[in-house]
Parts: sequence; C-alpha cells; structure tokens
Amino acid sequence: MRGFSFFSVLSGFLLFSVSVFPQVQGVLSKKWYGNWSAGIGAGPDIFFGDLKVHKYWPANTNMNEWRYAGSFYLIRQLSHVFSLRGQVLYGELSGTKREFQDGAPCNQYFDGTILEYNLNGTINFSNLLFRYKPKRIFFIYGTVGAGLSNWITKKKDLITHQEIGSSGSLKNWTTEVVIPAGAGAYFNINDKVNLGVEWTLRGVYSDKLDATVGGFPYDMYSFLSVNLVYNFNRRNPVKLDAVESTMSPVILPKSKDLIQGPQKTPVQETGATVKPASGQLQELPAEQLKLPPPPVLKDTTRKTPAITGPAPVKSATPRSEGPVVYKVQIFSSSTGQRSAESIMTYFKLSQPVTKEFSEGYYRYYTGEFETEAEANQFADALRTKAGLKGAFVVKYINGKRELTHPK
Repeated sequence: MRGFSFFSVLSGFLLFSVSVFPQVQGVLSKKWYGNWSAGIGAGPDIFFGDLKVHKYWPANTNMNEWRYAGSFYLIRQLSHVFSLRGQVLYGELSGTKREFQDGAPCNQYFDGTILEYNLNGTINFSNLLFRYKPKRIFFIYGTVGAGLSNWITKKKDLITHQEIGSSGSLKNWTTEVVIPAGAGAYFNINDKVNLGVEWTLRGVYSDKLDATVGGFPYDMYSFLSVNLVYNFNRRNPVKLDAVESTMSPVILPKSKDLIQGPQKTPVQETGATVKPASGQLQELPAEQLKLPPPPVLKDTTRKTPAITGPAPVKSATPRSEGPVVYKVQIFSSSTGQRSAESIMTYFKLSQPVTKEFSEGYYRYYTGEFETEAEANQFADALRTKAGLKGAFVVKYINGKRELTHPK
C-alpha cells in the first residue's frame, strides 16, 4: 500500500508537470488517436546492490552477472519537446559476492526475474535548447518517471548452488516503487519509424531485490536498450502537419477544397495560405482581384515573362545583376505543404506565386520591384483588393533576404 500510494502521488505530479510546459512549434494532430507511437526495446540490465563483485561493472566469471531484458513502450506526443510514455519491462537480474569487506569468504549469488511497469515523461533537449527545425532528424532527450517493480529472487551458495534465501514467489511477487531516470537519443529513419538507444538507472524502494539486507539501503539496476518505435497517425518532426504564419491568423483548406480554376499558370514549385478579412475562407469575386498595375519598371535590359491579368509584375526569380530588389511576402510556414500554384488558383491571382525556404521557414512571395515604393503600392493593392491582410514588403540584397524583416 505504501508503494502504491507513493506511485500514485508521483505519477499525478508527473502528469501535471509534463502537461503544463509544452512548447509547440507547429500544431500536432488534434485528434485523440493522433500523435501516438509504440515501440520495443532490448538490451542488458545490470544489478547494483549487496551481492555484487565490482561496484560499477558486472562480473562474468564463476557467476555471470550479465542479464538481459526486453521492454514495450506506448508513447503519447504532447508537443515537440514533451511526451508521455507507459512502459512494461521484463527480464532477469543476477549478482555475486565472493568476499565480505573484512576478507571473509561470502560465496553467495542470486538469480532473479523482474516485471516492471512505469509511467515516465521525456524531454527533447534538441528542441528545447536549440531552435526547432522541421528537418532535424537526430534528437537527444532525457526521461524520468515512476512505477512498480515486481520480482522473484533466489539467493544461493556459489559452491553448492543450494538455495539459502529468497524474495517473492510465483504466487506472491515482491512489489516496490521504482524510479527510472536516464537519457537517450534517436534517429528518424522516415515518417513512421525511429531508431534509438536509451540508458536508464532504476532505483528500487527496497533492499530486498537480491534477497540480502546489507549496506545498500536501496537496490538498483540499469537498462541499456536499443529501441525501435513506430508512429501512428502522425508525422515526425521532419514533416509536420502544422501551419505557421507571421501575418494575421491564416488557415488553408485541404487540397481537395481548393477552388480549381479553368487554367493553371505555371509557377515555380516552392505556395501559401491566407485568410480574407472576414476570417472565413471563401471564393472571391473576380472583380475584387482586379489589381492596379504597378509602375513601369526602369530595367529595360531584362525581358519580363508574359503574364495574363491586369497586374503584370517581373519574375520573382532573384537577379544576380541587381543588388537590391523588393518582394511582397504573403505567407510563411514551417512545413510548406501547400504549393504556390494551388494558392494562386484559389485566390485567382494572375501574377506568379513563388515559394522559398530559408532560416527554417517556407515563405511565399508574389512580385519583384526595383523600388520600395513600387512594392508598397502593389502590397497595398493585395491587402485591399485581394484580402491578403498580412502582405508586406521584403528587401533582398544580392539575392539574400534582409534579416530585419519578420518571419
């Protein structure tokens, strides 16, 4: 009862602490069954307690202290930093002691079977300490939790192998609170599978794990595992379903809901998301998109591609000969799931929309101008006529975006 009460209080605190500090960059799935994963792991588990030859490493002569265990995980991703895991671990333990501290012979060892189940939280240090990047594929994390460890151990004589003590039985396992804590790393193989390694030290609230009461008030065992995790109904941080914007709140319908025009104008594949002033996505009347043409550009040495519509603009491809150009940004996202062509079609724009990736964001532009005044005039027309309230002008120097602008 003491162990169960302690486990309940600590688990409740863990659940509360993990849930109140999420740091989300990009929205994870809002569905109940989203963001779940399941994993398996296996590796050596080493005992630390009274019956042990060496203090830190296992003996492998006379009586081999190397034992192995397997585990199963069920994981719920709370954010890109925190997750909650339930774990079941099953394996064996062993320890040996040949001499007491005064040099007298001991010649005892134990063999044990453990069954552990715990609830633990993980903290992704890669996303917590460094800027979140959708394309990061290697992560380092820490874990801490609480659970119950059940065991059956038999202490025997090292010479005769006769049983001289025990803790627990098949009908009545010994049960105590266990506190696992450790660290690990994992690699995203693809959208569904992660491969990782984890080491944890698990302290038991008992001195009876080796069926010997002695100098160690609390017995412990470590578990080093190689883990394989499968992700259900969600994508890894490499490719997120989330959409981020630095302009007014923006939401895009799914691709099947986009309004397809009778013709598509080829654009560079790199597209966007915006919301009209009313806050609801709707088909805009064609007459609202008749934008006034920008001033005539002075650069007569470059040929402007033919663009149908009332607002011809220059190609959005960065120029090498012009040191300074101005573009109109209409949207930014951490995932870039929407194509430039789909956005152009939805808002019935006649000018090309382009998508560029830099500094961890996909940015969507339309137009390119030699002066800021020309770009501002065009951005004003987009805001008032097309409902693109978040459109703003970005300055490029030698083909590079000026960092003073918003994301």
